[in-house]
Amino acid sequence: MLEAAVLGSAVQAQSAARPNVLFFFADQVRACELGYNGGKNIGTPHIDKLASQGVRFTNALSTYPLCTPYRGMLQTGQYPGISGGLMNWINLPNRGQSFADVFARGGYHTGYIGKWHLAAGGRAGTLDRDKPPKQMAEPEFVPPGPMRHGYQYWAAFNFHASFAKPFYYRDTPHRLTWPKYETEAETDEAIEFLGRHRDRQKPFFLMVSPHPPHPPWRPEETPPGYLDRIPRQLNWRPNHKGRTDARNNDPRCYFAMLSNVDDCVGRLMKYLDETGLADSTIVVFTSDHGEMMASQSRYNKMVPYAEAVDVPLIIRWPKHIQPASRSDALYAPIDHFPTLAAMCGLQTPSGVNGMDLSGHALRGTGKEQDAVLMMNFVSHWDYPETGTLWPEWRGVRTRQHTFVRWLNGAEELYDNHADPYQYRNLLNNGPEPAVAGRLRGRLNDLLHSARDEFLPGNRYREWFTLDRDLVRTALGPVAG
Repeated sequence: MLEAAVLGSAVQAQSAARPNVLFFFADQVRACELGYNGGKNIGTPHIDKLASQGVRFTNALSTYPLCTPYRGMLQTGQYPGISGGLMNWINLPNRGQSFADVFARGGYHTGYIGKWHLAAGGRAGTLDRDKPPKQMAEPEFVPPGPMRHGYQYWAAFNFHASFAKPFYYRDTPHRLTWPKYETEAETDEAIEFLGRHRDRQKPFFLMVSPHPPHPPWRPEETPPGYLDRIPRQLNWRPNHKGRTDARNNDPRCYFAMLSNVDDCVGRLMKYLDETGLADSTIVVFTSDHGEMMASQSRYNKMVPYAEAVDVPLIIRWPKHIQPASRSDALYAPIDHFPTLAAMCGLQTPSGVNGMDLSGHALRGTGKEQDAVLMMNFVSHWDYPETGTLWPEWRGVRTRQHTFVRWLNGAEELYDNHADPYQYRNLLNNGPEPAVAGRLRGRLNDLLHSARDEFLPGNRYREWFTLDRDLVRTALGPVAG
């Protein structure tokens, strides 16, 4: 009994010595719109201040720029073909080795606030756009248990876009309503969570995931008073070619929502600073993907261009990370898991595909990758289709180049240093650059390591039941 008590005390002491983690990722934030990256449409003073206090990764990428695939990569540390997170609205299975599972076993109190989007929700019962989904009483409720991937505290919803009257769930399928605009209410929820875990008897691992500034971009779904701050004439990137998507979307609302995100980040940082939690808390600020906003004549995401795949990434940990530092190491969503686990002294499971890049955060050097795999498995974000507006592709991103192969065999190559707006496909004119052959080979190598056969999107229909439960992955049938 004495030995058990001593061991328990040792484990508790070790847990208390580990840093907290606050991981904040708003939806659809273009890296280029933030002040520290030269954004011109709004000020983002709080995010800029955070960047001045930590390390910013200039090559942080959304390697599958779509909500559920990013979230699947984040929570599992695996390629989408291996985890099964190929499209939106699926029930992503948990094998007990997810991000929060590992932190919970390491003595952390884990929590999740906001948009989840790793369950089938309101799309259950169909894989076809022309068939009605199953009628469910509370489709956005994710019940306690394996589907929460190790998160103990829960104030979340699977998916909704009711930003002005946001609803969420705890541990019963009883819909609750926050009294404020979504991002502000989630920030209040996060501050309450932080306040309950100030004693450091047990470190916390908290993810906060606001849905804004994701569409709909309409005044009624915009935080009160913020639209008045946004200029009537916006500064567009040089490769902007005119907006052609939904006429009811006002891009000024995007910037109003993003300005509100910035203020909420400021509130969280102020709370950490004033309560003395800052020094013992790793803060991560990032996003799941960007938004084209008519650059390259495209809108939304799911394409391999900079506006969709370049995301902000800032990591702050006072006294451990050099303020105002930067790293140009390639950083993919699957790298968050091993990187943060290493920074917190936890063992990463063997099935994780990402790389531990903690050395680049802490020391500005360390292991790194020469290229990362980028992808789009399906041509519609919610269905296993092929041949629609978002054709399937695979790609390679290096520090300098973007190489893309589309499903029809067409290829694109850009020098992102010489041509940051990706005007010139280097494979269109003149002799082929020598780098093209190397990147073709590198793409094949990465596809092999990811067990990715690069199939048409409709071939992945057989991976799911009609209720969007996963029955197989690139590794074979899913057990039980």
